[in-house]
Amino acid sequence: MPSLSPRPDDGSYNEDLTLLTLYQLAGEESGGFVAFRPHFLDRFTRSLAFGTSAAIPVPETGAVTVRELTPSELVRAERELWIHYHQQTVDHEHDRLFAAFAGTRLIGVARCARHPDGLEVDAVYVLDDYRRKGYARSVMQSLIEECGRAETLYMHSKTELIDFYGSMGFRLIPEADLPKSIRDRFGFLMGDLDSIRVCPMKREPGFTREEGTGENT
Repeated sequence: MPSLSPRPDDGSYNEDLTLLTLYQLAGEESGGFVAFRPHFLDRFTRSLAFGTSAAIPVPETGAVTVRELTPSELVRAERELWIHYHQQTVDHEHDRLFAAFAGTRLIGVARCARHPDGLEVDAVYVLDDYRRKGYARSVMQSLIEECGRAETLYMHSKTELIDFYGSMGFRLIPEADLPKSIRDRFGFLMGDLDSIRVCPMKREPGFTREEGTGENT
């Protein structure tokens, strides 16, 4: 599968720092976004987007497996992955996490969070060394099979990943079509999602994925 195209960057816009500032302002207690400590800034700017750099070759440590994390394993996503990605935290009551393992090492994760009026997919993250190998797609497919079989999934996609999520059945929708509790997470932007280059998407049950389509990420 082809790799993602690099993000356009003419030097006039720093998406990573803009997102960092906006996520700080969001300050949600639900665990979606929390204050960011300055000493993680370098890690953040290197790891925020899937397509910013080529993957670094790493020795394979065994077959990669993909499965849902057990309740006792959920904290591993915080400590081993999300510490590099907005310091996301787990809501043990409402979150389901699907992860990829290289041997015993946790290398990628995707979250499905249950809100009062819908399911939201977010916090899809793969360690730098394992990107562009298809693991983000694998954890997303696992999540979709378990959570999206009978229910609609919603998300805020980064604009450069629209085609990636589109290949798995997500389609662009107006912000007004998001369930209120999910829409309100970005309510502080007052509808200006373009300023952080994200777009609402949803996936309805029944989509059949064509094998081999989409981007490798």
